[in-house]
Amino acid sequence: MIALHNAVGGLDTEKLPFSLFDRNGRYVQALLTANKRVNMEGEIIGAFCFLQIASPELQQALEVQRQQEKKCLARMKELAYICQEIKNPLNGIRFTNSLLENTDLTEDQKQFLETSAACEKQILKIIRDVDLESIENGSLELEKAEFLLGSVINAVVSQTMLLLRERNLQLLRDIPEEIKTLAVYGDQARIQQVLADFLLNMVRYAPSSAGWVEIHVCPTLKQISDGHTLVHTEFKIVCPGEGLPPELVQDMFHSSRWVTQEGLGLSMCRKILKLMNGEVQYIRESERCYFLVILEVPMPRKGGKSASN
Repeated sequence: MIALHNAVGGLDTEKLPFSLFDRNGRYVQALLTANKRVNMEGEIIGAFCFLQIASPELQQALEVQRQQEKKCLARMKELAYICQEIKNPLNGIRFTNSLLENTDLTEDQKQFLETSAACEKQILKIIRDVDLESIENGSLELEKAEFLLGSVINAVVSQTMLLLRERNLQLLRDIPEEIKTLAVYGDQARIQQVLADFLLNMVRYAPSSAGWVEIHVCPTLKQISDGHTLVHTEFKIVCPGEGLPPELVQDMFHSSRWVTQEGLGLSMCRKILKLMNGEVQYIRESERCYFLVILEVPMPRKGGKSASN
């Protein structure tokens, strides 16, 4: 009825899947095409309807389509369930951490708790903003808050430690000491997410025989005309050998398709980085490969809470 109404209203409907039972009680699949019918003056006076009975090949294609839609719906329900239920144990972790914060802790223990809280915040951010379309179309809402760049590095490194141990790799760090106390302004959880994904993929594909992955951090300060100071930071994440598989690199830099889950993650992180006015390159040399991540974030104004309004 909707197709007929649209046709009478001037909108053509092409090959709408349509099912019915014939006079023998058999279930028949068909395609319905509805086009407007006009008189000599061009006025719409009705509709032409064409019913195409599906061939065996078409029936098979329609069945495949239905199964894919059913599978997609099931995946969406699973994702919604996971996003909802994962919040409960995260609340438990947050509460436990809050209890530990009120005990006598060493400086190292305080840093461990801070890193744990940063990773927990990153998980919650991903769950709440699971709509990939907002990342694709650039409408993702980014948080603006003050944080220490050193806290980001600690959280990123912590997310790779288990995999480093499993693969018997050493993480080499070339990170200036001033990074620990360098305050900047932006979306801490998203920056963590992006850098951790790039680093984890390098660890995942680094050859175990080489025994290392390396991260370089190079910050420089830039004064801009309105009185703000920007921290221009280059992150270089290096591994020896051939590095990422070619299909993974294709997934990362081609938005129209993706083949692997890791490729989807890298593609989304590249787009999130772009939303933060950053960029990433993947460079393959003769004996090593590396991600070069460039990001500029403002420093908080002296005497103010933020670097921008």
